Order: sequence, then C-alpha cells, then structure tokens
Amino acid sequence: MLDLGLLDNKNPKKARVSKTPFVGEEIQGISNTCDGLVVVTADLFGPLALWNPFLKRHVNFPDSPSKCSDPGYFPNVLYGLGYDSKNDDYKVVRNFEYKNIKTHQLVCSKTEVYTFKSNVWKEVQPFPCSLSYTYQLWVGPVNGSLHMLCTDKSRLHSKIVGFSVENENYFEMMFPKGTNNVMGLDLLGGCLSMACCNTESQINIWVMKEYGLRESWTNLISIVNPVCDNPSDCFKPLVYSEDGQKVLMYGNRSKFVWYDLKRKTMEKVKVGGVPYLIQLEPCVQSLIFPDVSKPRGVSEVNKVRQQLKEEKVKPKRDDFLSKGFKLKL
Repeated sequence: MLDLGLLDNKNPKKARVSKTPFVGEEIQGISNTCDGLVVVTADLFGPLALWNPFLKRHVNFPDSPSKCSDPGYFPNVLYGLGYDSKNDDYKVVRNFEYKNIKTHQLVCSKTEVYTFKSNVWKEVQPFPCSLSYTYQLWVGPVNGSLHMLCTDKSRLHSKIVGFSVENENYFEMMFPKGTNNVMGLDLLGGCLSMACCNTESQINIWVMKEYGLRESWTNLISIVNPVCDNPSDCFKPLVYSEDGQKVLMYGNRSKFVWYDLKRKTMEKVKVGGVPYLIQLEPCVQSLIFPDVSKPRGVSEVNKVRQQLKEEKVKPKRDDFLSKGFKLKL
C-alpha cells in the first residue's frame, strides 16, 4: 500500500509505503474501497481485516468457513466491499471458485456475503461467469452496487456485471452503443468509466454520467496513436484535477500523466518510489471507522454522515479524487 498524496509537477511527490494490518506479511488479497475502508488479507483463505489506511486502524473479522483443502484443486478468490444504506450495514462479497489443476475444469463456484451486524457469512446467487475471465477487482460502489468487467471463454464478448449490495443479486449493464474491445472498467469522479480500443491507433475513455442510463455514456477522452506495449495497461483514469479540467491517468511502466480535457494534451507527472508493476485504485481519505465489535457499532457511521449533512460539509468532487491512492503490488 502506497500513499501518493496530491500530485503536480511543481511539487513532485515520492510514494510512501503504508504499514498494513499484517505485520511482516504481504497483502495477498484486497477489495475495492468504500468510504475510505478496504478489506485486506495476507492469505486468500486466512484472517480478514477491515482497514482504514488513513486512520491506520483495522479490525479483524472471520473468513468464510467454505474452503477446499484438496491439493488437486486450484482456488481463485475475489473480495468486494459495499455499504447497504437501507440496513445501515457494511457487507463483504466473496467470490471464489475451484478448478482441477490438471484438467482446468470448474469444480465449485460460490458467492458469499458477510454482514458486519450479523457477523455471519451466507451463500447467495453464484457469480454469472468464471473468475478466470474477469479483468480486475470489483469497481465501486456506485449507486449502491459493485461492478466488474468480465468476458466469455473466447474473450471476444465482454459485459459489465453488477452486484446490488442491498438486494444481494447480480445484474448486467449495457456498454455505449458502437463500442467494442473494452479493456477496463474504473471509477472516475464517482461515475463508472471504461476504456475501449476500437482501433489499434485510438483509445477512448467513456464515462456514465447518469447511472444505469445507456445513453448517458459520454466519450470523455480520445487518445490517438498511444505509445505503449499493451493498450489495456496504457491509460487508467484515476481522478480529476481540483478545477475539473484535467484527468490524472496511470500508464504502463509506472508512469502518471495529466490529460487536459480542453487542450487534449498530456503532461507527465513526476512520482518517485513507485514499483514497476502495480495495480492502482483510488481511495478516499475518510474518518469513518465502524466499531464492529459493538452491537450497534456499524450504526455509528450514519451519525457521521448525518453530522456532515447538518454542518453542510459535503465532499467536493475534487476531495473525492485527490486525497490518496491505494496500490496493490
């Protein structure tokens, strides 16, 4: 985990390593972030922790009892984190599957949900495609749902799969009309964004400005003749600048660039200490940390939300973007 802070060329930043909840161990599993919180584990089938990296606080909670110890099976596990506003509860989504090491045949596939109020894991509707054909971590939450880009076995047909944190079920979302070769799904300014490479010489980045409305997909950025080894690793949109006129993007070879939306130009950003190979996701600074050890500990989150409303202190879009990042190595 690295804290980059604010980025600009006048004051180059150096990435700083943040201490994780697992002393002396590397993080092996990580979720998306929600309210500045993230689920981490040092073992895909070991203890889990709900962590606020900015407050440097964490609380452990039990992993699912569903496991397979057969050495002939290969496991794949993903974690997602969301907030159920109706029931005032944080929930962890655990997708896992086992495949035969020799035949690669799917043996078992499950989706389980853990709620902090109940302190219990339960099985829900299974994931609609193989985890082997997913592109990344869960994205979101947006509109109370998590999202993931996945494809079929041929890798020719992609789709966005959503998971409602409240209803605990899956659904599909539509791509922009006329798009193909979708390479990545991200979160930009609180909205879903996706990168498409319609031709070898152009990358388009779309933003869904009105959630769930296909017609609201807007082509925000078009990059002609991108210079990179792999277009899917080239330009990952991260955050808007404070004035909303630029977008910070992460490219391959651990490079950051500001893209000027008006001038349609790119400017390199100097950041030292960044590993060569990383998976990077934005993370909002937050004072929220539910005390899940108490029966009504999670409900304390709503008190914080209500206080912010009463004081009319609402996070600006720029605050959402610029406070910090979590990086998975």
